[in-house]
Amino acid sequence: MDQRLLQRTRYILRARARRVQKCPQALFVPACVHFLDWITNHPVLSAITIHLKNSPGDYKGQIAKIIKEAPEAMMLRQNYQAGLYSAKSQNEHAGICLEIMYAVAGLLPLPIETQEYVIENLGEYLTGNNLIEDKAAIETIRDVAVDGLYEYLDEQLDTRNVLYAILLKYKQRSEWYHKSRLRDIQANGLEGKTGERALAVDLQEYVLDQGVEFTVEPSSVSGEVDLMLRDPEGRYIIIDDKYIPAGASRSFIRDKISSGINQVVRYCNDYNEPDGFLVTFTQTSDTIRLDLEEADGLRYIKLGEKTIYYLAVDIAELPSASKAGRANEVGFSAKELVNTMPDESEDNALTSPP
Repeated sequence: MDQRLLQRTRYILRARARRVQKCPQALFVPACVHFLDWITNHPVLSAITIHLKNSPGDYKGQIAKIIKEAPEAMMLRQNYQAGLYSAKSQNEHAGICLEIMYAVAGLLPLPIETQEYVIENLGEYLTGNNLIEDKAAIETIRDVAVDGLYEYLDEQLDTRNVLYAILLKYKQRSEWYHKSRLRDIQANGLEGKTGERALAVDLQEYVLDQGVEFTVEPSSVSGEVDLMLRDPEGRYIIIDDKYIPAGASRSFIRDKISSGINQVVRYCNDYNEPDGFLVTFTQTSDTIRLDLEEADGLRYIKLGEKTIYYLAVDIAELPSASKAGRANEVGFSAKELVNTMPDESEDNALTSPP
């Protein structure tokens, strides 16, 4: 991702969070709805949100219990004990913040009096104060949950976007200066590797030469990931690559990209990560068009709860524009790529064009 786009994403994230932090009390619940709707539909932030949502924690049951039981206690005019917040890690704190905001957003259809009572109990859960009133409870949720979630999302933007920026620089460098070198690496190997594995070595070398704080990790149970990194916070960064040779048929191109997406999804499952990267080295003279989703400079496909970011590196040896003749475009819909995903055993057969 271009640094200007990263700054724009950060600016919008800050502006959206600020609306929730500063809006009038009467607009607090709908503001939470709008904020959650935006982050759950953003190509980068949605992956972080899904990861938090799926992380285990006792707090989920307790917050769900408050949402269910507090309105019942209100109707019966009973005092309700909401329990007390407890987080064992920064990730768990962020998960609680997200769950609290979901709880508040879910109050939208309820009567105002019920909303206020539940919010008071959520405030009690965060502070331990069973006498907290609605206004003070909202301020507590703003200070703890809204700020906490915003800060976590802002921190998490770095890892993905810095890496995507590095991959974009690798694409530019490769296409401008190293096409013939990469074709030679694919054909003759590098550092004892051949084919796609040799191209992966070149990619690994470039990423690690950028001075980012990643460490290389071993392979997963689903196989050897082309590049497995781990950031200082302990999160895994998954990058896999595929090679599309000159003269490849449409079905070969489709199956190769589909198998790459499938493998990245498997690796994401192995490491419980919400997203991964697929890089394709394309030597075919055809223009490959993938109808993927795109936002903030990122091209991606979503499969269930996983987001796979896609980047193509063109290494074809093409004639000059005046001699190139008519361009041939090969297009694929996201649905077609997903519906033709091969099994892992089938993927091993995709080593050369038919």
